[in-house]
Amino acid sequence: MTGRRVTRIVLVEAGSACSTAVPLARALRDEGAEVVHAGVLRTREEIVATAEQEDPDVLAVSAGSAADQELADGLATALPELRVVAFATDTDVTRWVEENATCATDPSSEALR
Repeated sequence: MTGRRVTRIVLVEAGSACSTAVPLARALRDEGAEVVHAGVLRTREEIVATAEQEDPDVLAVSAGSAADQELADGLATALPELRVVAFATDTDVTRWVEENATCATDPSSEALR
């Protein structure tokens, strides 16, 4: 044991499904983070309740539309003690995964990692 603390991340698809959420979760996991993929949550109340229940260090929100982005923006206000990171589009997430993936060809992932 190195004593290194693992970063706990809750990944939420705000309002609508994001096709790159699973590859992003895998990439974060491969970088050593503990990732809880909460799936699609449609309201701020659902997301806040999930964040409070899971007690993450970071709340990562995939916000692919303007309405999703508005929902994500409100989360920083609702959860002031928590770091909230929003990804604006699937393209942003895909580019991040491709640039930061530690292993993009492992067949166990069935996709980018």
